[in-house]
Amino acid sequence: MGLLAFFLITLLIYYWFPVQGGLKTFLLILIMVSGWLSIFEIVSILEARPWVAAPLLLIIGLVVWKWRKNRNQQQRSV
Repeated sequence: MGLLAFFLITLLIYYWFPVQGGLKTFLLILIMVSGWLSIFEIVSILEARPWVAAPLLLIIGLVVWKWRKNRNQQQRSV
Protein backbone atom coordinates (compact mmCIF):
# COMPACT_ATOMS: atom_id res chain seq x y z
CA MET A 1 0.00 0.00 0.00
CA GLY A 2 2.93 2.32 0.56
CA LEU A 3 3.93 2.17 -3.08
CA LEU A 4 0.42 3.05 -4.18
CA ALA A 5 0.39 6.00 -1.77
CA PHE A 6 3.80 7.11 -3.05
CA PHE A 7 2.50 7.02 -6.63
CA LEU A 8 -0.54 9.13 -5.75
CA ILE A 9 1.50 11.66 -3.76
CA THR A 10 4.05 12.16 -6.54
CA LEU A 11 1.22 12.49 -9.05
CA LEU A 12 -0.46 15.17 -6.94
CA ILE A 13 2.81 17.04 -6.45
CA TYR A 14 3.44 16.99 -10.19
CA TYR A 15 0.01 18.40 -11.06
CA TRP A 16 -0.61 20.84 -8.19
CA PHE A 17 2.78 22.48 -7.67
CA PRO A 18 4.77 24.42 -10.29
CA VAL A 19 7.73 22.10 -10.79
CA GLN A 20 10.34 23.00 -13.41
CA GLY A 21 13.53 21.69 -14.93
CA GLY A 22 15.27 18.56 -13.76
CA LEU A 23 12.91 18.05 -10.83
CA LYS A 24 10.00 17.74 -13.27
CA THR A 25 11.84 15.02 -15.21
CA PHE A 26 12.74 13.25 -11.97
CA LEU A 27 9.12 13.32 -10.81
CA LEU A 28 7.95 11.94 -14.17
CA ILE A 29 10.39 9.05 -13.87
CA LEU A 30 9.23 8.34 -10.30
CA ILE A 31 5.59 8.46 -11.42
CA MET A 32 6.22 6.03 -14.28
CA VAL A 33 8.15 3.51 -12.19
CA SER A 34 5.88 3.65 -9.14
CA GLY A 35 2.81 3.58 -11.38
CA TRP A 36 3.87 0.33 -13.03
CA LEU A 37 4.72 -1.23 -9.69
CA SER A 38 1.41 -0.03 -8.24
CA ILE A 39 -0.43 -1.96 -10.95
CA PHE A 40 1.21 -5.16 -9.69
CA GLU A 41 0.35 -4.20 -6.12
CA ILE A 42 -3.31 -3.68 -7.00
CA VAL A 43 -3.43 -7.04 -8.81
CA SER A 44 -1.90 -8.81 -5.81
CA ILE A 45 -4.45 -7.19 -3.47
CA LEU A 46 -7.29 -8.33 -5.72
CA GLU A 47 -5.87 -11.86 -5.89
CA ALA A 48 -5.60 -12.03 -2.11
CA ARG A 49 -9.11 -10.64 -1.56
CA PRO A 50 -11.32 -11.37 -4.57
CA TRP A 51 -14.40 -9.97 -2.81
CA VAL A 52 -12.83 -6.50 -3.15
CA ALA A 53 -12.97 -6.68 -6.95
CA ALA A 54 -16.77 -6.52 -7.29
CA PRO A 55 -17.32 -3.15 -5.54
CA LEU A 56 -14.18 -1.74 -7.16
CA LEU A 57 -15.33 -2.72 -10.65
CA LEU A 58 -18.81 -1.40 -9.86
CA ILE A 59 -17.41 2.00 -8.88
CA ILE A 60 -15.16 2.13 -11.96
CA GLY A 61 -18.10 1.18 -14.20
CA LEU A 62 -20.30 3.84 -12.62
CA VAL A 63 -17.66 6.53 -13.11
CA VAL A 64 -17.12 5.56 -16.76
CA TRP A 65 -20.87 5.43 -17.39
CA LYS A 66 -21.44 8.91 -15.92
CA TRP A 67 -18.45 10.30 -17.81
CA ARG A 68 -19.76 8.95 -21.13
CA LYS A 69 -23.29 10.14 -20.37
CA ASN A 70 -22.06 13.68 -19.65
CA ARG A 71 -19.87 13.67 -22.74
CA ASN A 72 -22.77 12.58 -24.96
CA GLN A 73 -25.04 15.26 -23.47
CA GLN A 74 -22.41 17.94 -24.12
CA GLN A 75 -21.98 16.79 -27.73
CA ARG A 76 -25.74 16.87 -28.33
CA SER A 77 -26.07 20.39 -26.92
CA VAL A 78 -23.31 21.79 -29.16
